[in-house]
Amino acid sequence: MLKNKNIYTEKLERLLEKPFIIDIIFVLGTIFSIFTKTIYLQYTIKLKEPPFSLLNYVSVYIFLTTAIMVLFVALWVPKRYKGVLLTFNILISILLFSDTLYGRYYGIPLTIPILYQVGFVNDIAQSIFSLLKIKDIVFFIDFPIIVLFIYLTRNIKTKKNPKLVLIRSTAIVLSLLIGVSVFNKTTERIDRSRHVYQRKNIAVDLGTIYFHGFDIYDFVKQRIIRNQPLTDEEITTLKNFYESKGNEKTDYYGIAADKNLIVVQVEAMQEFVVDFAIEGQEVTPFLNKLKENSFYFNNIYHQVAGGNTSDAEFMLNNSMYPTITGAVNYLYPTNEFLSLGKVMKNLGYVSYAFHGYESSFWNREAVYRNYEYDKYFSMNDFELDEKRGWAISDESFFRQALDISLKNEKFFSFLITLSSHHPYDAFGDIDLYTGEFEGTQVGNYLKSMRYVDTAIESLFRELEERGQLEDTLIVIYGDHSGLYQDQRGLTEALLGLDGSNIAWNKIQKVPVWIYTGSELEGRTIEKVGGQIDILPTILDLMGIDHPYTMGRSLLLDGPGYCVKWDGSVIFDDYYYNNQERVLYNNNNEPVEDEKVVSEARSKQEALKVSDIILKKNLLKNGKLDEILK
Repeated sequence: MLKNKNIYTEKLERLLEKPFIIDIIFVLGTIFSIFTKTIYLQYTIKLKEPPFSLLNYVSVYIFLTTAIMVLFVALWVPKRYKGVLLTFNILISILLFSDTLYGRYYGIPLTIPILYQVGFVNDIAQSIFSLLKIKDIVFFIDFPIIVLFIYLTRNIKTKKNPKLVLIRSTAIVLSLLIGVSVFNKTTERIDRSRHVYQRKNIAVDLGTIYFHGFDIYDFVKQRIIRNQPLTDEEITTLKNFYESKGNEKTDYYGIAADKNLIVVQVEAMQEFVVDFAIEGQEVTPFLNKLKENSFYFNNIYHQVAGGNTSDAEFMLNNSMYPTITGAVNYLYPTNEFLSLGKVMKNLGYVSYAFHGYESSFWNREAVYRNYEYDKYFSMNDFELDEKRGWAISDESFFRQALDISLKNEKFFSFLITLSSHHPYDAFGDIDLYTGEFEGTQVGNYLKSMRYVDTAIESLFRELEERGQLEDTLIVIYGDHSGLYQDQRGLTEALLGLDGSNIAWNKIQKVPVWIYTGSELEGRTIEKVGGQIDILPTILDLMGIDHPYTMGRSLLLDGPGYCVKWDGSVIFDDYYYNNQERVLYNNNNEPVEDEKVVSEARSKQEALKVSDIILKKNLLKNGKLDEILK
């Protein structure tokens, strides 16, 4: 028996003494190991839907990224590379295994911001065993084989030949260059705009390995920017802004103190639908009537940028401007803020955020934890008893959110609706005839707004039936435009616009209602404002001070204004288009008025202030307070 063993060992030694055989087997084995585990991950957390197939682009991308990564490690550590690659494989396997557990719960691989927020472990701790599957052994089953291979080849020495070492290094470098080139060329087909609103789509399109690489790159880039000291110019900009802002209070300060608070952010609701009638029917009859005993603001422009819905949420919670490119939720998810959720929680309220879609969408599961909401309720927390559009219907969403909220004596609930999400094709049964627009996206949009109106009416009815309506401050507002450039012609025909860009820009408004109780006589406020002003208005009514809001209460006397993310500034009587560098009056005519233009440029400074605070994370540990002293 011993003799046979020696024969086999000798044969193995002779085979492995051939140049590069050990290298090739080990490197290819490591690539195959990580590739297999990543493919498994793609399917097990539903980044890729069955049936299983390797004949698709994402499999190619996963193979290329895995090969590039492993070859780079082999090139970087030419000596003892087996031990290094084994350690690397173990670490990657642990990461992919963790992705699996987290992804089965949240639908997205782990990110660095999530790892920063250790609290996510508590979210899945009770479900950990239900998340495990027998087939997850794939992440570790290869290690005994790899260890055995290392053991059998431990004493085998390959001949040290400088030429062979050079050939080995050259081969790896060429393979790396080819791999990177092929990856870059083949990924040109990817629609990366999908990655803006849901980072999970990076993993869906390009694989989890690339997803983690991008996440690390993005995190490091933001950290480098953050750690750079403030310049004198930046410090002066911050001080000038907050010194000029003041701390004005209105006659309504504190009239809703100690009431519960419900904020409803309505998906895609534009202001023009309010009081709009088509074929003799009002589109929003309940909301039209609600103006009779609410503050109603009809000149509030949306200020969202690349983050779209998430930008509206960010402004509501923090009264800061979104970033010009990208989304705050992805660029600065670990920043500290004095958010509305945190403010209300500090005052003894239970703070909840609700949305009826995937928790990973717009990175909400990370952001809302960082806003210090007590809990963020997403798709998995609701009973899907009625579907409308993407997921749960707004009516069921409101009902279930109220059931949860009303268990608490004092609560703040932030409700983000979903049913009226583009493309508005789930409302064919709505009883609203849209005439010549029937069957078009514009007609369906109007029907979606009628449905939203009905759903909000049900929310008020539920509150009244439970005896909570008069004890609750209710804020309702739209998050962004509902009809875009592709529907511009039909929208202009619907509203009778003149076809000019300025006319189109001036309908990009969202409605805002604030209901403080039936005793309030309704008041429509026509001054111009932006979504950044909604939080200061809520705080004003509730008698709460906040030192860092960048907006102003919409109840203050005097003229209003709105600064758009692109630097355009809208006044009550003028519109300064920053792209054209042209000032327009309310008749959409270009005019020259240096005083107004100068004021517009002064208002643009607020964008710089917000950008500095975000990039430097100045609300952490009182940094901004120190600067402003």
